[in-house]
Amino acid sequence: MSEAPQAAAGGQSKVVIALVAVVVVLVGAIVGLVVFKKPATPAPTTNANGAAIGGTTSGSTSGMPGSTAQNVPFDPKTATKVAAGKTPEDHVKAYFDAVVKGDFATAYELLPADKKAAQDETAFTEQLKGYGITSYKIDDVSEKDGETQVLATASMAGGSFQYLWTFVKEGDTWLLKSRTLPGMN
Repeated sequence: MSEAPQAAAGGQSKVVIALVAVVVVLVGAIVGLVVFKKPATPAPTTNANGAAIGGTTSGSTSGMPGSTAQNVPFDPKTATKVAAGKTPEDHVKAYFDAVVKGDFATAYELLPADKKAAQDETAFTEQLKGYGITSYKIDDVSEKDGETQVLATASMAGGSFQYLWTFVKEGDTWLLKSRTLPGMN
């Protein structure tokens, strides 16, 4: 009679061991999936400057309008040129006049090359529509290290952004070197 309870206890023990083994295998599989599964790469998000947010940046990494998703070095051969007879300040005014009017195709063409490389015109347009820029002002025009810098503030319902545009002169032609976001108001 004592053999029956021992056999039942041995059978329960085998069931418990089997259940523990199944749990260990399941936990191992879950850990393996978490550790070895490559995380999905999110779709790039863009900002008002025509730059993707995130990734390796050469400018601001804040995700704000001055950031850029790729390191596109300044190349005078491919740089955006200021229209003949116009100054760097005229170029910045033309950009913001176009933005305020909703002429995003013109505004896009006036961006520096790195901003155009980071975002196509359609994405740029959609992003800028979302910002709803209503006005701008030129804060300062100065010379620094052989470059002309134009500081401008764009205003919208949610606040304002200050942009620093940097131009260099090659011969008689002004070239747009960069546009950054030095700070927000």
